[in-house]
Amino acid sequence: MTDTITLPPVSMADLDAILDLVAAVRWPHRHADIAALIELGHGRTVRDETDGRTVAVGLWWPFGEASARLGLVIVAPDSQGRGIGRRLVQALLTDAAPRSVMLLATTAGRPLYDTLGFVQIGVNTQYQGMYSGAPVQDPRIRPSAAEDRSALQTLDAAALGSARPDVLDHLLAVGRTVVLTEGDTLAGYAVEREYGQGLSIGPIVAGSEADAVALFQALARPGFVRVDCASEATQLSGHLMEAGLESVGESPVMLRGTWPTPGGSARIFGLASHALG
Repeated sequence: MTDTITLPPVSMADLDAILDLVAAVRWPHRHADIAALIELGHGRTVRDETDGRTVAVGLWWPFGEASARLGLVIVAPDSQGRGIGRRLVQALLTDAAPRSVMLLATTAGRPLYDTLGFVQIGVNTQYQGMYSGAPVQDPRIRPSAAEDRSALQTLDAAALGSARPDVLDHLLAVGRTVVLTEGDTLAGYAVEREYGQGLSIGPIVAGSEADAVALFQALARPGFVRVDCASEATQLSGHLMEAGLESVGESPVMLRGTWPTPGGSARIFGLASHALG
């Protein structure tokens, strides 16, 4: 039964309760990771008013007026099977309307998204493990500078099909960013930051898969590394596996609506995260 639940908007006051949900499903997010996701987006928690306990959460992030990402959808294991997930996702979609919505589905969540009008448009593969390589210098790649911000925002928006300035500004602030230039043109970039169990590298945005590998090599250091990339990025994934990372799972990329068409030649080969794309 769901008649005893309420769905209040999420806030920083919910951080500890969300961390408990994350721990219950054994996801790797740290306190700082969840705090950033809340700060950058919107969402709802689900509260069972019979005992005041937070039993679910879901967040979404607007990328302009036409598109959004949905993620961090968790229902406590002991509250599953009550229709809470459906009610939560329907509320989130209403909040995000009229935007088209993209997400990465879990195995458990996929059947629900199928019934809510999402269709699969791709597959994301998560690679992680102890990276055994060392940074490789490429004369086209350098650390980013403050004056690169405008060009980075333009490049990212073209590769994604939608602008996400708040997300990118956050990544630039907390991470270590390198840019790839072709002459006077900024043609690619990648960000390394602390996330989950160690370091995450992404987004990786480039005009070719070879350049995506070069950007990864410029940032990666020995130790635990995670990269989320499209399954068709075979050259990048091959390099990751050769360097000690393993595929630990695939997630269907699902879309409800019509995503804006990316422009230019650059594409996103590595995601910022499952949630933020």
